[in-house]
Amino acid sequence: MMLKQVQQTIEAYRMLAPGEPVLCALSGGADSVSLLYALRQLGYPVRAYHLNHCLRGAEADRDELFCRELCEKLAIPLLTERLDVREEAARRGEGIEAAARSVRYERLAAAAKGSKIAVAHTADDNLETMLFHLTRGTGPKGLAGIPPVRGAVIRPLIEVERDAVERYLAGIGQSFVTDSTNGSGRYTRNRIRHGVVPALRAINPAVADAAVRLSRQLRQDEDFLAHQAAAVLEQAAGEDGAFDVAVLRSAHPAVRSRALRQIAERQGMPMRNFSAVHIAALEKLLETDEPSAVCCLPYGYTARREYGLLYVGPEKPAEGMPELPLWIPFYGEIWGGKARVRIRQLENSEDFYKSFNTFCVDCGTISLESLCIRPRKTGDRIRLTEAGGSGTLKKLMIDRKIPRLRRQQLAVIADKYGVIAVQDIGMDISRRPQGGALIEIKIEG
Repeated sequence: MMLKQVQQTIEAYRMLAPGEPVLCALSGGADSVSLLYALRQLGYPVRAYHLNHCLRGAEADRDELFCRELCEKLAIPLLTERLDVREEAARRGEGIEAAARSVRYERLAAAAKGSKIAVAHTADDNLETMLFHLTRGTGPKGLAGIPPVRGAVIRPLIEVERDAVERYLAGIGQSFVTDSTNGSGRYTRNRIRHGVVPALRAINPAVADAAVRLSRQLRQDEDFLAHQAAAVLEQAAGEDGAFDVAVLRSAHPAVRSRALRQIAERQGMPMRNFSAVHIAALEKLLETDEPSAVCCLPYGYTARREYGLLYVGPEKPAEGMPELPLWIPFYGEIWGGKARVRIRQLENSEDFYKSFNTFCVDCGTISLESLCIRPRKTGDRIRLTEAGGSGTLKKLMIDRKIPRLRRQQLAVIADKYGVIAVQDIGMDISRRPQGGALIEIKIEG
């Protein structure tokens, strides 16, 4: 019965092709031992991997020895490794459980050498995970439990109940080891396993199977909504990692929340601590009337509005853009390559061809000894036309809807008398040609 269920699960989720080699994660417990046997009986070329976490002393060594003897009896190739997970957790700055899980999957991936990795989560594990997520607070994706397939990791026992596993092992006369920490009340998952699940089984003996059906339905719904969200992002995506706020706002809330999550994923943000709180913050950012609003996300990431666009990415530390002196002639990169500046004197007979960010300045209007390039300063003013009055650079940039971050990156050519020209803005009218010698200033970047 169990073998039939395992084969159906493998086929339903396209876990393995017939005869495809597979690596089995083997702890020595009932679930992993039954998985090893099942894969072997179903004709898959199987290898095994055991990691001794060095957390339970002699008991951990007993488990390792059991796995060695079992694989020797079955003539199954086995790779064993030992790692002090407590030390590794301290090195990584993680909790022991989180570090153990990370290390385990890292080592499994290395040992698999491109093969699929079979792990022994059962329908009972899935139920416990759903309840665990429910008690912590979760959405439909978390409530869907453990996915049958995630990348190269497959779970052929995910729709098999633990009782069926133990009956299968009893039927073939195979023993297994038991982790003594599974009975500890220190861990939330154990309290769910030994307290909550038995109470639910008293109400419905088939509760694990009911959870399997719910998981399947939730994954199906989530898959559809994720595809809808991806379509919205395709429509909203702009240049330089920007997303159109109006497109995101127009999406259905169920689709929009998933689109926002996908944006964070696409930008490389680790999603472990990304929660509904962060989705709500991003939703608020979409709705705000503040054109340069910012919100903080986990792992040093930020989301920011730049008028009608949304950007999500790692927060970039403010980099120095010091004031630098200029002279004639001048040509070179500044501020670590962020901008390139060229200054040269025009010959008397030379025509000036005006182009974007190229300025023709009368030498008689500038102080050459104080000529410099710098970022915008508080109080900077510029007058662009005869008809217009002098205004602050800050107000002009806001009126032109230049994003706040970009405002700090624009180069300002100035001297002791004030602003001469500003990148992407223009030249002060008082510095225009007035019959004297001319210089050409060009800014790129």
